[in-house]
Amino acid sequence: MNFSAQLTKAAALGADKLMRDVKGIKAVVIATEDGFELVGRVENNATVSRLAAMASSLAALGAMAGEESQLGTCDNLTIQAAEGNLFLVQVRHNSVGLIVSVVTSRDAILGQVVFMTKQMAGSLGTA
Repeated sequence: MNFSAQLTKAAALGADKLMRDVKGIKAVVIATEDGFELVGRVENNATVSRLAAMASSLAALGAMAGEESQLGTCDNLTIQAAEGNLFLVQVRHNSVGLIVSVVTSRDAILGQVVFMTKQMAGSLGTA
């Protein structure tokens, strides 16, 4: 899939900023809604392409859950696990729908992760 240079640069800068500025982030993957990776930054040995594909499926489940329970559009999804968190944010860009996936350790401050990720996602939407 071809992405504009401006979108690719904005995604790379955003992922780098999250990895650098937010304690406890282990991976940031920005992918299309159908699972094609745009940018991936990984601290550990996580497989970026697998995370991109899983994020696509999880976002689809979140969308269906929101609709079925009459809550409206699913904007983000948080999974809290024994060893950390997975936070997904949908990004509405004029040329392609994106999903930002952030994997954190247990010591990450989830409120900071959510705030910073949503801030970055907002800037991607206008890139």
